[in-house]
Amino acid sequence: MINSSIDLHSFAESLMANVFIADKDLNIIFMNACARKYLKRVESTLGDVFKVNIDDLLGGSIHRFHSDSGKVEAILKNPSMLPHQVEFEFGGIALRSQINSITDQTGQLAGYVVNWVDVSESTSLGKSLNIKLEELHDANQKLLKHTRKIEQDEMKLKEAHAEQDKMHAYLNIKLAELKQSNQDLESFATIASHDLMAPVRKIINFTETLLESGTRFTKDDEFILNKVLHAGKTMSLLIDGILEYSRLAGHSVTFDRVNLNDVMSEVMTVLSDQIMAVNGEVDCESLPIIEANKTQMVQLLQNLISNSLKYRKEDIPPAVKISSTEEDEGFITISLKDNGMGIKDEYADLVFQPFERLNPQIEGTGMGLAICKKVVVSHGGEIAVKSLPGDGGSLFNIKLPERHGK
Repeated sequence: MINSSIDLHSFAESLMANVFIADKDLNIIFMNACARKYLKRVESTLGDVFKVNIDDLLGGSIHRFHSDSGKVEAILKNPSMLPHQVEFEFGGIALRSQINSITDQTGQLAGYVVNWVDVSESTSLGKSLNIKLEELHDANQKLLKHTRKIEQDEMKLKEAHAEQDKMHAYLNIKLAELKQSNQDLESFATIASHDLMAPVRKIINFTETLLESGTRFTKDDEFILNKVLHAGKTMSLLIDGILEYSRLAGHSVTFDRVNLNDVMSEVMTVLSDQIMAVNGEVDCESLPIIEANKTQMVQLLQNLISNSLKYRKEDIPPAVKISSTEEDEGFITISLKDNGMGIKDEYADLVFQPFERLNPQIEGTGMGLAICKKVVVSHGGEIAVKSLPGDGGSLFNIKLPERHGK
């Protein structure tokens, strides 16, 4: 035990620690050099927060530094609660202090000794660490959510792959069925071109032979023979149309660079006699070069022009005008306009069906426009027809891609 106040002050002065000595009423009566040096360093903060300077501290109460002086009083008056350690902050400074009692020779309370250390840096680091830990926790939660999302996506992807495998297997089956169907169609085409045509040709030949033999027939017999001849020729044309249609369905299409102006030259050569016979006129603007199957392009334009010549008005020479326009996204539209009988809008889709003939009075098989649609669809395009206003004829629009993906 230190026997005198001089000994206590000397002891405190020698400590390399911040020390206050307070009397029993918690008034500061001594501070050592280490404490004075520290307080001098933070004097401006003391002045801002507590409105005191270093010289004002001596004789002043410790209570001014605590927000709950009553609690401090209760602790200090209960020796069993000493030493008491507390942390408090002011002006961005954090201190950890410890208060202990001083007794005299009789064991009675003589005063208190208070020492403290600056823990601002460790407190700041602790707060920063807590913030980082919270950020890490949040990031970990987000990572867990992201991981669960990835696991869910992987599960969905596996299910999608399984479904895709099933679809591939299904498509392979359908492809095999389609190949078989095409082979059957090829067989049908062979039968149509040989077996079916043979008896039809015989009917036509025998009927013509009878009519040209010089045999005297009654008018009724001659009428019947002409009907048989006409029916045979119609049957021959129908078989040819079916054969042409089946070939379009049964073969894969190969595409080359095709100048549609060259196609039109071939078509005009083929249809020259038909055009002259009806005193018709075909006017064609310059057409573009596209990737297409040339043979099918000839079929397309030939059938469309022939259709316009066939379904002409009785008192007006047929006139056909062909033009083209460039569309967006690599498509062109070929427009064929005529001054014929026209097609009512309610029949605009029906006319492209096989065997459909809207006017039975005009000879035909009903396969021409069906073949046109088959050609356009096989090229990845669209075909449509509409009537022009005022009985002005028909307008066919054929939309075709300029190029095809390899």
